[in-house]
Amino acid sequence: MTDSVFHLIGGQLVAMQAAPYDAEQVLQKLIEDFPDLLAGAQMSPSDPRRWLLIRREQPVPDRDGSNGRFNVDHLFVDQDAVPTLIEVKRSSDTRLRREVVGQMLDYAANGVRYWPASTLQAAFESTQSVIHADPVEAIAQLCGDATLGVEGFFSRVETNLRAGRLRLVFVADAVPDELLRIVEFLNEQMSQAEVFAVEVKQYRAEGRQDIVIAPRLLGRTASAATKASRGGGMSRSDQIAAASESTHQLIPLIDALASDADLITEESPSALLLKTPTRETLATLYFPWDTLDIPVQEVRDHGRDDEADRMFEILQRLTSKDLPKRHPSVPTEDAIAHWREIRSVLLAIRELFGLSAS
Repeated sequence: MTDSVFHLIGGQLVAMQAAPYDAEQVLQKLIEDFPDLLAGAQMSPSDPRRWLLIRREQPVPDRDGSNGRFNVDHLFVDQDAVPTLIEVKRSSDTRLRREVVGQMLDYAANGVRYWPASTLQAAFESTQSVIHADPVEAIAQLCGDATLGVEGFFSRVETNLRAGRLRLVFVADAVPDELLRIVEFLNEQMSQAEVFAVEVKQYRAEGRQDIVIAPRLLGRTASAATKASRGGGMSRSDQIAAASESTHQLIPLIDALASDADLITEESPSALLLKTPTRETLATLYFPWDTLDIPVQEVRDHGRDDEADRMFEILQRLTSKDLPKRHPSVPTEDAIAHWREIRSVLLAIRELFGLSAS
């Protein structure tokens, strides 16, 4: 059966046949320039995925301090700060059957453990600089939340990485059955990560310059659909309702702290923010992830490295989770269990921002 589409041009019906890409780099460049080809709307129909490129050929370290042993073809993030690793292969490449799966799992396993937010943020800012774009505006447009900022967003990226929340996408002009079976199996077995294959076919007609490109998502099992629905597309009230009991318990504690200490709270689509009257953020309670983020890096930016280190050490002792140093993201269950210590840290940051503690 011929794989073709029909293009109606000026009353003429033109048959266009599936055609291979001239080189793998051609398909890679298309994905870089037109990330909508990743079929984000098919991944999450109720809330189509939107993308920002962190970097093409992003190095992946395999130990602390490493500059990178591997390179993933593309590293994107979506509006929920979920890192999305892309490997591109042409169907004529025999590595597309099995070898590429091992490569991708290698990248994911090491990225989850060793990618620091600061490195990814720097890569993103460099990518934005090349295209003469403002990183702050790009993040605000992606998330629909101007309060988050670049550092806050990449703190979320790091939190997602450490929790294993990421997306692995295999892109090819034709996806072999062997790869599709592996993708479906991984989706059913991996509780946090999503795994997809995206078939990006191009169609051409002899003697014409027109090209039609049709992406098709494969591997979206029932389990993948459930994972995709977490947080994405939900209203703020629905996200709060779906949050853990400990997150619910933190909301009135944060409100009470704001009232007692002359602070304010602000709402964003997925979070409750505790701020000073001059709008400096002291903490962010994220409903989809049940975490309380505390911007210790802001203390360092005020020239108080030693105090920032002490605050980080206090927060790290409160949880068994390995916290990112710039924006520690404390699970709400631990924040509730150790609220007195959390409150003391927040008030100390408040003092450093120029307000006297009450």
